[in-house]
Amino acid sequence: MKVFITGIEGFVGGHLTRHLLALGYQISGTVWNENQIPALRERFPSVGFFHADVRNHDVMADVLKQTRPDTVIHLAAQSSGAYSYKNPRLTFEINVLGTVNLLETVAREVPDARVVMVCSADVYGKVGEDRIPIREETPFRPVNPYSVSKVAQDFLGLQYYYSHGLNIVRVRSFPHTGPGQNPIFALPNFARQISAIESGRSDQPMGVGNLEVIRDYLDVEDVVKAYALLIDHGEAGGVYNVASGVGHSLRELLDILLSLASREIEVKEDPALFRPSDIPLLIGDAGRLRELTGWRPLVEIEETLRRLLDYWREKVGGGEG
Repeated sequence: MKVFITGIEGFVGGHLTRHLLALGYQISGTVWNENQIPALRERFPSVGFFHADVRNHDVMADVLKQTRPDTVIHLAAQSSGAYSYKNPRLTFEINVLGTVNLLETVAREVPDARVVMVCSADVYGKVGEDRIPIREETPFRPVNPYSVSKVAQDFLGLQYYYSHGLNIVRVRSFPHTGPGQNPIFALPNFARQISAIESGRSDQPMGVGNLEVIRDYLDVEDVVKAYALLIDHGEAGGVYNVASGVGHSLRELLDILLSLASREIEVKEDPALFRPSDIPLLIGDAGRLRELTGWRPLVEIEETLRRLLDYWREKVGGGEG
């Protein structure tokens, strides 16, 4: 089976590519930054990489004509809620216009392909404690430009299923982390700062934002396994949460990381890291996915954080962090 991944060069894209190759799939995908292609080809020599921007309809159409995939997994996105406040226009161009371009080209070039559309649990926004854990029927209450753009993406998937008959499966992924995630996000940012202080590259206190928010964090390896299962088992028009059902405050997760540090580290609040609006509580129910596929998360959060910190120790030690 041929699988095409948009945003294949991203954090999740690399982990997903490795997992799907191990399952025997033929993989190709889009890369936004052309300079990354040589390193990607060295890492994954059997994969086809195409320099393409999902906002460019003609380029996307040409790529899908060349690859003729059986399945498209749509990962390409501006995925930071914090950054979306700084550049809402770019966030909507990539997440909404890019999705329209992709679905239009799928409808014209490969209408029988399955589309696994990776949306986000951020669409649920501010949910009352009486609705925790969050099920797929929970109303949307988005709190930032990113989450609004993902609401639009989610509904576009549903609309193209109804109006074009496309074989679309929507996935609402709860927060996940692991090696390779951009330090614009909280946990890799914590791990990078700890690694820099441990190595003596930084003598500043560790800066943090709002540590009281509670999140349902997954290991990226568990998440990509869920995506792979939905290639074969997802119901067209269906939507599935990918979640652990367990919440941890950022303070708790930071404490775990600090317990793994090789020295005492001072922590200080940084006002620049606080958002204008935040989701206080985000814990999901993945019962629908579990009943359909048997999927459940296997990696404990402590192991996830250990891997993340070890990744940043190696990166900072090599002068890249």
